[in-house]
Amino acid sequence: MVLLSACAAPTGETTTLPEATTTSTEATTTTAVPDSTTSTLLRECPRAPYDVGELPIRAAGAQVPAENIAFDAFTSVAGTHSTIWLDREGGLVVALVRGTLPPEDWPGPKGETLIDGARAVAGQFADGSWVVAWFEQPGLRCDLYTMVFYPPVTPAEVEATLASMDRTAG
Repeated sequence: MVLLSACAAPTGETTTLPEATTTSTEATTTTAVPDSTTSTLLRECPRAPYDVGELPIRAAGAQVPAENIAFDAFTSVAGTHSTIWLDREGGLVVALVRGTLPPEDWPGPKGETLIDGARAVAGQFADGSWVVAWFEQPGLRCDLYTMVFYPPVTPAEVEATLASMDRTAG
């Protein structure tokens, strides 16, 4: 089992993750109602208010603008804001997405942890990625968060990154 505790967890409180098996877009949404159609502009969520102190070792360091990467199922949701880190070859390492929860449920076991005091769920997807999801009060769209750790990544790297996260005033 992987043992995980966040830096904001109360003393002595730990949580476990299951064992490992070794955007920024502006869009218009349309809602159809009988005999009419309305369009509303979906506003982009602001940047996630977290400082991430430690990233997986293969991360090149600096964040990259979302428009510089190919979007995937996690980062392509209209109205979300993605903070993305790449490796030296341009491959995805971590994406922190504000404004949505994962597009699908976990295919296997998942565990609970804390992200700077907020209850989160984490687990490994079939492709080897680790996905963490949480929401903050009041639970509106921009209070939803997904963090994706793209393979290869170890559970220890996921733990260290989550433990290093601090909520900022933003």
